[in-house]
Amino acid sequence: MKLPNPVWSKYVAEQMPEWLEWFRNIHLKSYVELADKFIQLNPFYVPTDDGSEAVEIFDTMIVNHDFFDTVTDAGVRVWANSGFYEFVEALDIYSTRYPEIKLICRLFNNNINWFKRIYQFLRAELIMELRNDGRNL
Repeated sequence: MKLPNPVWSKYVAEQMPEWLEWFRNIHLKSYVELADKFIQLNPFYVPTDDGSEAVEIFDTMIVNHDFFDTVTDAGVRVWANSGFYEFVEALDIYSTRYPEIKLICRLFNNNINWFKRIYQFLRAELIMELRNDGRNL
């Protein structure tokens, strides 16, 4: 049995209460449907630095700069060498308990290649920021 990525596992566990609160305060099903339509209409979407958020669920769930302040450089290296699917695996553990997470995991899994590509852009940007902040990657 493959062990889950420890950094993603910690991240998901710490973020889960905030995510659940957010998901329960929006009409999540409509939100996911809208995100799925955006993905289908923009299969080759590339993120830009103009501040627009293509799929806010993705940005909200992946980006938390405060979390990286709590992780050692070794942990940041583990994260930097991980893929998006490892995040989805860590998240999927909660899908049996929380229907909101099941819905999000379905969105991610149904569009895994799209999200993996977007994650690569985001990861590269975050790695540059962390290096500029003096982190040893």
